[in-house]
Amino acid sequence: MNNSLQVKAVGITDSPELIDIEKPEQGLELHVGSNVFRNTNGVVKLQGKEQLVVETQPQPLALLLTMDLYDEQGTRIGHIRRNALSAHSAARFIINVKASSEAIQDENPSVTVADRTTGHTVFEACLMQKRKIRITVGNFYTHKGELVTVSPHYCRIGSGLTIFGDVVESRGSTAIIGSQ
Repeated sequence: MNNSLQVKAVGITDSPELIDIEKPEQGLELHVGSNVFRNTNGVVKLQGKEQLVVETQPQPLALLLTMDLYDEQGTRIGHIRRNALSAHSAARFIINVKASSEAIQDENPSVTVADRTTGHTVFEACLMQKRKIRITVGNFYTHKGELVTVSPHYCRIGSGLTIFGDVVESRGSTAIIGSQ
């Protein structure tokens, strides 16, 4: 048997000029505890519901947070939209934002949410590099009333799910933690 492979050469000489196609920027890499969610759109879905979104602002370089806050019964008690607390949330929560123009040289842009009643940090994230965001602290509830705890070593939802050391390729989609 003689199967010869025929190849037709296609050149680019027919085109008067080359077309430069700009590649889209890669998605955000989210570090949640010791877990890494690569190429996300910045949305984090907890127990089947999109509960928080992190995004970057180029000038001045800042981290933006949109988040729903719930209590242990799953009742929504607060809302943050791009670092701005809703009117009914301002009495309960305080938000601290560090942009690159305000930050000390060794500090990265960050956003921190604290509960005024307890004084505890509810959520904290910082921009490590241009497209890498680390969620460093988390002590908040899901829409189902289960406590989410984020430490440098793990991410835990309630008493049923603890993830640590996972690397997930999100393919431009949401970071999903916990089942529906």
